[in-house]
Amino acid sequence: MVDKIDLTAGGRLSVHPFVTERKLLAMTEMVQFAKQGGYAGERARTDLRETLSTSDGPFSFAHLINLRNLPLYDETEDNYDVITSDEQVPDFNPSRFFALRQNWKGLEHGKDNDGQRIAPKVGELDTYQYAFGYTQIDASVAVEKRGFKVGISLEKAVNDVFNLIQRFPGDMLQVGRKTDQYIVIRALKEGVTAASQFDAGDTDFISGDTVGANPLPSPSALRIAIRQIGKRTDSEGNKVPIPARFYLVVPVGAAESIEYSLALARGVISIQDGSTLVRPVGGADNLSRIAGVIESEFVTGNFWYLVPAAGTTEIPALMRVSLAGYTAPEVYVSNFNGAPVAGGASSSPFQAFHFDNDSVDLKFRMFRNAALFNEDAIVWSNGTQA
Repeated sequence: MVDKIDLTAGGRLSVHPFVTERKLLAMTEMVQFAKQGGYAGERARTDLRETLSTSDGPFSFAHLINLRNLPLYDETEDNYDVITSDEQVPDFNPSRFFALRQNWKGLEHGKDNDGQRIAPKVGELDTYQYAFGYTQIDASVAVEKRGFKVGISLEKAVNDVFNLIQRFPGDMLQVGRKTDQYIVIRALKEGVTAASQFDAGDTDFISGDTVGANPLPSPSALRIAIRQIGKRTDSEGNKVPIPARFYLVVPVGAAESIEYSLALARGVISIQDGSTLVRPVGGADNLSRIAGVIESEFVTGNFWYLVPAAGTTEIPALMRVSLAGYTAPEVYVSNFNGAPVAGGASSSPFQAFHFDNDSVDLKFRMFRNAALFNEDAIVWSNGTQA
């Protein structure tokens, strides 16, 4: 017995009443045979053109796209996935996300702890000292609806509908991924403040270089940036832990030269008498914490952002939200078709296109937003060196 097709993809897709398992299988077969050459392929392409012009054919086509693209979208790891924590929200109302920050105020005044927030010494029959526990921090994020429409005209359907069908699913995924990238980088750029900007005038212990304000992303600047995180304290006076892994976000075209300089810097121990002594230093250099370089077309000029990898900080840095049940882009179809004046079935199947403009309208829709939740472990520079 053949297993039934789960048209809902585990509850993640809505199913239009015009879409049935039989119709979806027929559409799948037509698309498959349309790729062939010769008479069989031409016949399949003709059937496909005619089917897409009927009142319910486009719905099966759109659902086939959704079923095929959903796992591809999930499995295609985007560069930005490594720096974002993903959350789902139930509706369009602003959702508040909470985290707890350690707040052990009072411990520094305890016995035998030299002003540090450690457990005070408790003598025989002494009373244990009270301390506060945690401070709640929060952020409010509302998911956004994004999308566009594309129309397959009657003329395109007659002349070359198959090439459009081949292009649209892949192009849809590309738009979805690019949209994801945009909202994440926008949240990063608009969320950072002077509190996480690179501090000028610090010295790199390895190279001996002193780096000024807003440097370019050199090995010395990045070593200092990581060390500066360890010097920070949060709003409650706690030292900010240095994450185990970072990703450097830079403009398009900058990654190759930066990766080369990082690889070279990780292997150089010293320069003596004009000759370079090269030895792998591994974890001895904090540059080993930089797991990769991410290029973004939405980062401009010489800006760069050193961002902790997702899951390496107690409080998330970047957060991306999606609507529950709609975690990947979907395609929908317009059904505002006309009917022949004579009534009944038309002799031309192409009269079933959109009443207004003789098109089959496909709508792309996705639900996303992002926010910068915490910048304690982020360092950024505008690269102006001034």
